[in-house]
Amino acid sequence: MGRGRLGFELLLGQVLEALPAAPATVVDAGGGTGQLAVALAGHGYRVTVVDTSAAMLATCAQRAADAGGEVAERVTGVQGDAAGLPGLLGEGSQDAAVCHDLLTRVDDQAALLASLAGVLAEGGVLSLGFANRDWLALRAGRRGDHAGALRLVEGGDAITLTEAERLLSKAGLALVAASGVGVFAEAGDDDLNQEERATLIELERQVAGREPYRSSARTLHLVARRGVFRPELPGDRL
Repeated sequence: MGRGRLGFELLLGQVLEALPAAPATVVDAGGGTGQLAVALAGHGYRVTVVDTSAAMLATCAQRAADAGGEVAERVTGVQGDAAGLPGLLGEGSQDAAVCHDLLTRVDDQAALLASLAGVLAEGGVLSLGFANRDWLALRAGRRGDHAGALRLVEGGDAITLTEAERLLSKAGLALVAASGVGVFAEAGDDDLNQEERATLIELERQVAGREPYRSSARTLHLVARRGVFRPELPGDRL
């Protein structure tokens, strides 16, 4: 999704706030080359990366090895489909799951979320990230692609926060937090000086959970739990 180093730093901060304390077990569904998995392992989590690509899992293993022996020991790669996590890892076997940039790339979103719910222990945490359809529509319209913007407003492969909450609920997952990542930050902001970077990070943190900023973010990050009731989100009703 064109996320730069700063965007990843913002996302990682939100994920770390959402997860149970290390050394909890975490499955990274569709984790690819392991950028997030290795970062989490560096914070003490025991991470299993599940991906269909053997080449990506090999890159993930190398990334983990480059991070040092202790990190590498906490990262395991499993080749398989994220839609079959309970069969691969065991029903209710994980304390947490992270699934980023995958939801809008699968044909059966309900099956993926059911799989994520199934692999989580009771009360387990899901960190779910995906491209925000509202942001995609705004970007298309501002570029002059009004037909593309109209298609996105009317529907399409991407989803919105409200639609994602409905999908989570059907899977038995209760939404407990929703944040935006990349309300103001762009990939080019990686080159900002230290003061400008600190200001932008603080700005992003201040608006991540507030409307209308959240709904205009590049990425939506949802935190859900298995088997708990969802409290009302601060500042709005979905």
